[in-house]
Amino acid sequence: MVIGGTTGAALAWAVAGAAVVILTGQGTRTGALAGLGVAVVAIVGLGPGALLPLAIFVLGAGALTRVGRSRKQAAGSAEPNQGRRGGLHVAAKLGIPALLGVAGIFGGSGPPLSFAYAAALAGALADTSGTEVGPLGGGPAIELQGGRLRRVPHGTPGGMSGAGLLAGAAGAAAVAVGSSFSGLIAGAAGVAVVAAAGFGASLLESAIAPTPVGRKLGHFGRNALVSAVAAAVGFCAGINPWGRA
Repeated sequence: MVIGGTTGAALAWAVAGAAVVILTGQGTRTGALAGLGVAVVAIVGLGPGALLPLAIFVLGAGALTRVGRSRKQAAGSAEPNQGRRGGLHVAAKLGIPALLGVAGIFGGSGPPLSFAYAAALAGALADTSGTEVGPLGGGPAIELQGGRLRRVPHGTPGGMSGAGLLAGAAGAAAVAVGSSFSGLIAGAAGVAVVAAAGFGASLLESAIAPTPVGRKLGHFGRNALVSAVAAAVGFCAGINPWGRA
């Protein structure tokens, strides 16, 4: 079922979404304009169906950042700057989707790019969902270090909790289902692959974060890694017919 509408309508909705981000304080003006740029290239390059999964990520991440903010601040796990995303956040989380949109503009098309785009967004929301919900769910947070699991404070890079894992899976699934609903991807297997790619990439980030490589990459580098890994899996699924069944 295609809900994307026309390209012009999707672009108008993207502008409205950027305004919402600014007015609600979810992002800085620079971040909102950068996000709008991503939306424009994605819509033009991949079709109007690219907007819905992007909106699910942007608005979903913004809402989750605000949930229980006082508790997260007390625990030291809240995002800085009142959770307002700037240009660096957009580049880290949405740089890969933007590049895929540009590839579509310059002649790339079809399921591989669409699946890669959807999977990259699924990974981005899975990562954000786990980070924002984990500290609110109670229970311990653990990380894998040196082949062993050890307990760490919530908010520690690489730390995982039961609530965070469930939220990450739900975030990835939301983007995958939205991508199918908008007509960006098709097939039950496609939805499953996109969700699994996003969630799996977020788990990989958690495993890498405590390592020397993870520390060298830093927060933004690890965010970009999640999108890149998820996109690679999605691209392969888009090439193979079984991934779209």
